[in-house]
Amino acid sequence: MINNNDNTKWEETIVNDVLSSREAESYLKVSRDTLNRYCMNGILPYSRPTNGKRYFLKSDILNHIGKNTFKTSEYKY
Repeated sequence: MINNNDNTKWEETIVNDVLSSREAESYLKVSRDTLNRYCMNGILPYSRPTNGKRYFLKSDILNHIGKNTFKTSEYKY
């Protein structure tokens, strides 16, 4: 798996801004397999500080959601 560990982003992070895999799945409303695919394909950056559990920055999750949503009013029928 690809580990997109950008230390500068993680150094100034508050504990409340870090999400576990399950929390990230919940925010994104995706399955564990989909979250794994996002990580393997480099779609979502994450960190594995102890080579165990993956952790995500809440800002990265919200940024991903913002990039992948659209307003229905933009499309004319």
